[in-house]
Amino acid sequence: MAARRAVVFPAVFALVSALAWPAGPLAAQDLSCERGDREVRTLRFSGNREFPASVLAATVATMPSSFAGLPLVGERRCLDPVEFTRDVQRLETLYRRRGFPDVAVDTVVRTVRDGVIDITFAVREGEPMRVAAFALRGVDSDPELTAAARDFPMKVGGLFDRSALEAGRDTLVRRLRNHGWPQAEALLAYTTHTAERTADVEVTLVPGARARIGHITLDVDTSTGPRRVSDATVQRALALHSGDWYSARAIIDAQRNLYQTDVFQRVDLQPDSLQPPGDTIVNLTVRLVEGDRWAARGGLGWATLDCFRAQGTLTDRDFLPMAQRLELSARLSKIGIGAPLDQFPNFCQGQAQSDPYSRTLNYNTSMTLRQPVRANQARVPSLTVFSSTLSEYKAYLRRTPIGGVLSISDPFARRSSPRSPSSLSYQLELGRTEAEPAFFCAVFNACDAELRSFLQRNNRLAALEYAITRERVNDPLRPTQGTLVRATLRHASTFIGSDRTQQFNRAIGDASWYRMLGSATITAHLKAGVVQGSGQGGGVGRFIPPQERLYAGGPTTVRGFRQNELGPAVYIVSAFEEATENGQTYYRVSDKTQTERVVPTGGNTLVVGNLEAQWPSPIAPRLLQLAAFADGGRLWNRGSTVQGVQLTSNGPIVKITPGAGVRVASPFGAIRIDFGYNPYDLPAGAAYYNAPLQAGVAPLYCVSPGNRLAVRASDVAGAPAVQDAGVCPSSFRPARRSGILGRLNPSIWIGQAF
Repeated sequence: MAARRAVVFPAVFALVSALAWPAGPLAAQDLSCERGDREVRTLRFSGNREFPASVLAATVATMPSSFAGLPLVGERRCLDPVEFTRDVQRLETLYRRRGFPDVAVDTVVRTVRDGVIDITFAVREGEPMRVAAFALRGVDSDPELTAAARDFPMKVGGLFDRSALEAGRDTLVRRLRNHGWPQAEALLAYTTHTAERTADVEVTLVPGARARIGHITLDVDTSTGPRRVSDATVQRALALHSGDWYSARAIIDAQRNLYQTDVFQRVDLQPDSLQPPGDTIVNLTVRLVEGDRWAARGGLGWATLDCFRAQGTLTDRDFLPMAQRLELSARLSKIGIGAPLDQFPNFCQGQAQSDPYSRTLNYNTSMTLRQPVRANQARVPSLTVFSSTLSEYKAYLRRTPIGGVLSISDPFARRSSPRSPSSLSYQLELGRTEAEPAFFCAVFNACDAELRSFLQRNNRLAALEYAITRERVNDPLRPTQGTLVRATLRHASTFIGSDRTQQFNRAIGDASWYRMLGSATITAHLKAGVVQGSGQGGGVGRFIPPQERLYAGGPTTVRGFRQNELGPAVYIVSAFEEATENGQTYYRVSDKTQTERVVPTGGNTLVVGNLEAQWPSPIAPRLLQLAAFADGGRLWNRGSTVQGVQLTSNGPIVKITPGAGVRVASPFGAIRIDFGYNPYDLPAGAAYYNAPLQAGVAPLYCVSPGNRLAVRASDVAGAPAVQDAGVCPSSFRPARRSGILGRLNPSIWIGQAF
């Protein structure tokens, strides 16, 4: 098995690397090939010292073919003679603006074979022009003007870079207009000395009069009906006050604040008129048009593990004074297979039908009261009350009759960052988690019905959670450049109100990197998690509630495994045989025993990594993309024991599954269809038999091969046989389908998986 894995993964990794070979940036020009055109095989730059080749390649329109012209996956690009001539001008303009007036660019075109060429742009940079004298005038009259002019990107001896000079001027003006100078300007002047290769630069600051905000006038359009939002609410959202220093940024923030209340369909905030010279007061007028108070939306869909599902939301945008928003929402899943709406099981996928927790309708109803905006967009509170029944595939069913969450956005920030949002929440709920008896027996040694009932009773869970996201991507639906980092910390203990059996600490973090190489998008993803239980109950020890354990496998983690089936598992079998040794009777599986279902037990430690390449399909490239990937991961129980027996997953330390797939573009994100290849046997685990109800008792028997838990007749007439207490050995490994098709795992996902 190890040898087979060693062959499969390097082959897929080589395929991904080859498909992602860099071929230059995309351009807006049409570089497609027609009969008689010359294909550009490679594009090179020589003589460039000031700028790397990647910067120069982004400047020109000429591009080489991607993937070295491989059929099906490659894109041929040919030479456009007009753009090729302009590329020389583009490169020379870039250099001259950055301080190289004598630059000269030549081109070398080499014919590889008939119709195929290599292109080299030969750059002769020449001597740079440097700054001999630099003066920044008009900043000495006020310390704040001096502070605004800090780190101006121009100094004596540096390059005479006109782009940097103009950028520094713009930054200086923007800083002043945000600190009270609404008419600030900066004038640029420079003299060049061609023979000496020097320039004298002068920047003159004209700040004008420093001004404060005067009267703020509200003009609300009432033509569509009476006003609902009070002046006090508008003023609170504006976060502007008479007497504040004028700030262009604060005015833009105020306009955004009003839009984000979701109460107004039009917001216009402008100074009354141009500020006369010497005037130190700027009056503002806020023109508003209120929108509809009520909003409703809903949706109906179908998913592999959910069967039919539906959701709906009703929003009151002005529920209480100060534009408090009330949201009523409901979600249903397992429609068609889950009782009481189980009338259409034939429309549900086989995976859902094999899940015992899909036989109950899943729902979530909630009522959320939130203040959609506050001053500076920081520390925005919301309160949610909810009731739910939710399941995790083959793992557990969580019933929460009542619960509540109090959350605050950006609790530690003075100003909210739209690209690095965070939240702090306190969750308090009363609920219970139902799981297979075999799960509690194998993981927590809770093998008798009384102890399992204790663990599955209604318990109070109180958890404090902090989550933060750092998003630096160019497109939230289909990113091709940038990074996305997320982290979540979760704590539950009796100190904050949790039941003694519901105590744990959990940390999960993941990071994704996106990069364009040629016409391919390369995605790398890493996820890690750890949970430490401290709950005490029923002699179980460090109990981690099933819903807080870590699970892996499926379309968002390791795609070669079915949902939640990476890592430790136990098995429910259909039958057993009696074996007699030394006068003792044992229940054990036979060679003909069928596995009824897999029960993932999860773990307390998780590591998952993904590497994927996507490129446009040769057919309908705007709609379809092809993908090749390799996923790897490990899920295990770190330091956990049951009666001294170590609970660890078996097999390779890290399991790697390669695969391929298709991406279909849609308005709500890419539809991902993947086929992961799983070369591994199913993990060995304990085997259990759920006996039918007898005399009011439904016993659970360990039937693993070689188990030494003897079975004896019950002392109660008509009662089922009793098995000795002890650890059920993880010695059962069910057979799995062989052949390539039997080892392929299909999965479908909508949106960005990671």
